[in-house]
Amino acid sequence: MTEPVLLSRRNPKYCIDASETPEASIAGPTRLIFETHDARGGKLREAWQVHQTTPDFSERFPKVNPVTGPVFIDGAEPGDTIAVTILDIALDDQGFILVKPDMGISHGKVEEPIAKICKVRDGLVEFDDLRFPVAPMVGVVALAPAGGPVSPALVGRYGGNMDCRRLAVGTTIHLPVQVKGAMLYVGDVHAAMGDGEVTGTGIEIGGRVTLDVRLVKGEARSWPWLETEGEIIALSCAPTYEEAGRIGVDEMIGLLAVHHGLNATDAYMLVSALGNVCINQSCGSTADISVRVEMPRLGHGIERIA
Repeated sequence: MTEPVLLSRRNPKYCIDASETPEASIAGPTRLIFETHDARGGKLREAWQVHQTTPDFSERFPKVNPVTGPVFIDGAEPGDTIAVTILDIALDDQGFILVKPDMGISHGKVEEPIAKICKVRDGLVEFDDLRFPVAPMVGVVALAPAGGPVSPALVGRYGGNMDCRRLAVGTTIHLPVQVKGAMLYVGDVHAAMGDGEVTGTGIEIGGRVTLDVRLVKGEARSWPWLETEGEIIALSCAPTYEEAGRIGVDEMIGLLAVHHGLNATDAYMLVSALGNVCINQSCGSTADISVRVEMPRLGHGIERIA
């Protein structure tokens, strides 16, 4: 593998776009380091700045959830897969979390936007006089969609703002290529985020994400999926939980056919017996509800009888 390629956060992007000029071009397996901004571009440093850093949501692409990239991947074309393994997530020294009157799963808790600045020290998040361990994860990993540019706040078959807390160190995400060169973007790191991201924010923070990226010719699935040492995880999204859950379970049935050799009926039953359907993000925003379906791999809580 070649020397790591560094992608600076000095030129953040506010849309995921196949026509954007690449920040780098790679061929073959490559290690990349993405410097990323927090969800407000590093401008919310004190709690009172929550008002002056509010994005203009009347714009086509509001300045929210900036991403770094894109990276052109030589040889990638529709029908291929890009496999991205997260090796390290180094966090900045502080982040923020906020709540707004009309955003999140529960409205009306505050009369105006309120932010809290959270220092990160010695592997801990400081939340006023409380502290808890960091759980770094990446909110946005995306390939450019075929249908034109989209906001990094949105999620779809191309990846995007999945806000899946399983996108952490040691996880590999498999993304279906939709355009020539794939055009890889990364951003929206969190120091911690619970399932659902119920206010619309986790501990939003900048950082440096180290990834191994490789092209897999063919083998593209309809939706992104994850693998860890012990699990296979299907991802999906839709305007309602019911639809997102159905898509995720159907995707897992297909994955179990490939990885465990099961027919559709047996796979469906096994998901009901051993699978977990979890909400990644459901915060009342313009983004669809993001869902994951988790299943153990053979040898990790499930064995084949000899």
